[in-house]
Amino acid sequence: MSGPHADELNRLHAEIDHLTTIHRTAAGLARALTEHLADEPFRLANQLARLLDGELEPDDIPEGNAR
Repeated sequence: MSGPHADELNRLHAEIDHLTTIHRTAAGLARALTEHLADEPFRLANQLARLLDGELEPDDIPEGNAR
């Protein structure tokens, strides 16, 4: 496949990969929120909400928060 169809297919694959990364990071944040509920629930919940709203990217989440 070549031309505009291949470009569109590549774009869609990249978008799917990006969304998969976001959802995996969100799942990690949800796990971290559950595990650390007593320690810092607001910060983790806020990060999760911002990630899902598109205000943060997976790379914006510190490594220790998304397992």
